[in-house]
Formats: sequence, structure tokens, C-alpha cells
Amino acid sequence: MRTIERSDARGKSELGWLSSRFSYSFSEYLNPDRMNFGVLRVFNFDQIKPVTGFPMHHHEQMEIVTIMLEGVLTHQDSMGNQEELRADEVQVMTAGTGINHSEWNKDPALSATLIQIWIYPKTRALLPQYEQHHFDPLMRKNRFQVLVSGIKKEDSLVIHQDALMARASLEAGHELAYTLTNRTHGMFLYVISGDLRLGSDMLAIGDSIEITEEQSLALATEKGADVLLIEVPLEMS
Repeated sequence: MRTIERSDARGKSELGWLSSRFSYSFSEYLNPDRMNFGVLRVFNFDQIKPVTGFPMHHHEQMEIVTIMLEGVLTHQDSMGNQEELRADEVQVMTAGTGINHSEWNKDPALSATLIQIWIYPKTRALLPQYEQHHFDPLMRKNRFQVLVSGIKKEDSLVIHQDALMARASLEAGHELAYTLTNRTHGMFLYVISGDLRLGSDMLAIGDSIEITEEQSLALATEKGADVLLIEVPLEMS
């Protein structure tokens, strides 16, 4: 089964300092038909204007992943971490029993553009954790580069859930296959840029698709594409 959400159908928020697009209900955007996809609870595309950001706020019981696309974001949290997150870097925060953090764009001219993803964890009462990692864009050229998974590896980040996030940059005319790591999982794909073809389904920039009851995919592009794939359990732990 496939469910496509076009870019112009996503939830929207324009706060002046922050422009957001929501795939699932979030903040003031409430859509009973778009609450989650399995353990994937939040998928937001955010643009934070210069010299603005999120002040210190609280989270609990969630795995929070930030994929930086453009600009610089300064992170500070109640564990004492203070880091700068740049393009091609990914941040993972286990909120666990509770964490306070702020995310600020200190650049005087350039907006910070990012994707924020929330995943329900496998277990509760986890201690808060923070980690970030730089990913070489050449390593995702015409192939999937694993950013985050439930297994600790040297070249990727880990979350407390049997999920996986991978990014691929496809050149024009290229094709790429993907096979589930767990046949009971579902797949969520988002087009960061370019165009994507999945059989008879065509996706453009900002479009996403949820896929269930399929074990593998064949991706193709005419003009080139930057694609994010998320594989998730469909049932809550």
C-alpha cells in the first residue's frame, strides 16, 4: 500500500522567524488522519531566520533527530552540551526522562534549514543522551548512506528503536534499489530536492510517500534527486 502526500498538502506554520512544513500533526496543525506512521511521530521541514531560534524548552520520551541541510544551528542543553550543527551533520538527542535544550541560528544573514524527526523509543526511563556526526556527501552519491539506526556503528548514529534513516543523492538518469532490513517494517520517503519515480508514482521536491506491504523498492530519477528514506516498525513496542 502506498500513500503519497504532496508538498502543498502538508501542514504549514509561518511565525515570521520560523517557517515550517509538517507531515504529521504538530503544534497548531492537527490532522486526525496524519498523526504518525508507525513509530514515526514527527517529520518537520524547518527554516529558522537569521538571529532567531528556539529558546530553552523541554522534551521527554522521544528520540529526536535533526538533519542539517543549510546554515549553522547552535545547540545548548541541560546536560552541558554546546555544539554547532552544520550542513551534512546529523544530531541525535534521546530525550528520555527529560532534557531541556535550545537551538539558535546566530548567522546575521543566512537561514538555517533542517529536517527534524521524532521517533517513539522502544523503552521508557532512558537517560538523556546527545550525539552528532558529519556525513560525507560523496558517500551517498548514487547509493544510500545510513545516517541513523538502532545498531551502534562507527560511521552512523544510534537511536533506541529498531528504525533506520538513510540518505541518497541520485544523479540524473540513475536508478537505485532498496530492500527492507525487517520485512514487517514500513518505509517513508521524502524528496529533499529533485524528482523521484517509484514505478508509476512520481514525486517532486517536498513530496513524501508511505509504503507498507512491500519488501523492496526501485528508485529512479530523470533530473537528479536528494532523497531521505526512513524505515520504521509499524507497531508500537
